[in-house]
Amino acid sequence: MTDRELVILLQRQNAKLAAALESLTKEVASLKAALLEKDKDAAKLKRFADVNLPKKTEKCKNTASVAKDKSPAPTPKERGNNGAKRKVYDNIEEVVEDILPSDANFDQKAAVFLFQKDVIRYEYIPPRLIKHIYRCKKYRIGDDVFEGKAPVAPFLNSNFDASFLAYLIQQRYVYGMPVERIMKYLNEIGIDIPKATIHGLIEKSAGLLDRLTPGLKDAILQDSYIHFDETYHTILGGNNGSRKGYFWGVLSHQNNLIQLIYKNGSRSKTVFTDYLPNNYNGVVQTDGYSSYKVLEGWDYPKATRLGCVQHCKRKFIEIKEQAQAQVIFDLYNQFYMIRKQRPKEKWKEESLKVYNTLEKELRKIERNPETLGNNILSKATAYCLNELESIYNIITSTDYDLDNNEIERPMRYISISRRNSLFCGSNSGAERTATLYSLAISCRLNDVNTCLYFKDVIQRLAQSQQMTDEQMRDILPDRWSAQ
Repeated sequence: MTDRELVILLQRQNAKLAAALESLTKEVASLKAALLEKDKDAAKLKRFADVNLPKKTEKCKNTASVAKDKSPAPTPKERGNNGAKRKVYDNIEEVVEDILPSDANFDQKAAVFLFQKDVIRYEYIPPRLIKHIYRCKKYRIGDDVFEGKAPVAPFLNSNFDASFLAYLIQQRYVYGMPVERIMKYLNEIGIDIPKATIHGLIEKSAGLLDRLTPGLKDAILQDSYIHFDETYHTILGGNNGSRKGYFWGVLSHQNNLIQLIYKNGSRSKTVFTDYLPNNYNGVVQTDGYSSYKVLEGWDYPKATRLGCVQHCKRKFIEIKEQAQAQVIFDLYNQFYMIRKQRPKEKWKEESLKVYNTLEKELRKIERNPETLGNNILSKATAYCLNELESIYNIITSTDYDLDNNEIERPMRYISISRRNSLFCGSNSGAERTATLYSLAISCRLNDVNTCLYFKDVIQRLAQSQQMTDEQMRDILPDRWSAQ
């Protein structure tokens, strides 16, 4: 055999050996994977075995026998409440009661005190109405007569003080209880007050607190960033017995003050323009309602309108299963992702890229002949195209919110009233509602205790018929402090 033939033979044998080695390697890997899977299954079975779960076919007696083998459950003391700390309410009234052993053989005089353990129970005592009688004494010293004076009542010839009025306002305009329900609740705790009396007290309170309305408007308009929105309530009256009446809301972004406006239930643009002066210098965030478009014209040369990304996005929710709608929906979501995941200095740059893509996609849908046959997609696209400039205004600054939720959330108080109280009895009743909701919601936005606030402010207004503008400003919820 020549050297060449020997080399060829050896090469062939090497190739066979390499193929056999590769086959054996794959087989070993397969066996190894099978062993690992078997170990996993064994571990799972061991875990299930440790749980001692009874089989579906096992009887109760078998289950009981299994339970005997288990170690007893730890007591709450041994468990230690899983390391959680129990909340302590230090700001409420405390009553301390000494508890002595009840055993008949216990003699306190003969006993030696070892230690004591405090056991806390929280009790609820229903609220009570107190008849506070001021016995105003009158004296004479020589020719001089001295007489004690009771605190000034908020209303002439009324026996109810500011604390009770504050309670009524809190229940009605913070917790959404209709007057009928407030009356029944008071009746259950032994206080029989007629419904008409409660209505009258709320009406007079609104008249007193209405003195704060001009100052509230001035404080809001001093902010260079405000929000507007509107919602409806049912108002009694009209040809059909009831009608829709609109409440407008304006919120100061900086001071968290809100003012509700009601003008005979109108949703006309004049309600908005009468409130906002033409020289307003700042930004106004709104949805796409046509009345707000006046901000984009020459009537408000110093004002800038911001749109709402959420309102634009909502237009595509119903049809987001369509590919084109899903693209737009995702692009609007990217604005939020940028604010969540990127540093603040990158917001404008990244948002502008998304904005340019958004405009391109909306134009593409607009030019597509098939869009004309899809009424919902067509309307949603038209709405968003009309809002492009207002969305651009948002992303030019890192100081603006992407949506108008800042005012839409508090406006839900009207929605709660709409469900619970069903209607306002008249236009004047709706105006009172606007006054009281403005202050009540402003308290909530500024983390102010509404009951303490109304009690204090009603008493101040009752005692001081003349107050300066600055004094009025200081008792609005954002500046108020309990005395």
